[in-house]
Amino acid sequence: MYTLLHLAVLTLTVLLLARVLPGVKVRSAGSALAVAVVFSVLNFFLGWLIRLALFLPAVLTLGLLFLVLPFIVNAILLWLTDKLLRSFEIDTLGALLLSSAVITVVNGFFQVALHAHRMGLYHNPGPIRWI
Repeated sequence: MYTLLHLAVLTLTVLLLARVLPGVKVRSAGSALAVAVVFSVLNFFLGWLIRLALFLPAVLTLGLLFLVLPFIVNAILLWLTDKLLRSFEIDTLGALLLSSAVITVVNGFFQVALHAHRMGLYHNPGPIRWI
């Protein structure tokens, strides 16, 4: 369920980016879904490798790189997704960085909402009974 919901959110984000940013082009909603799937698969298989490669520089910067590590990983994976799919195109570096920033923020909100849901913070216990 989590994976399908995350793919839906990522697909909508890619469609929104293509509509708002002139440097991002997606042929159709199906192509946006393909972008979400390829991006997620790359994140699953290569995301850990990129994080591992950036671990030592992050430690050498006294942990400051850890603050922007998800952004850097998303930028690299989005660039790879652009190179793998013909129906998805990012023209400029600025569009790539802005798209990566938006995806990073959306993923962050998604993780916070998912964590809050799992912790039961959205649970409505009903009316308070006064005894």
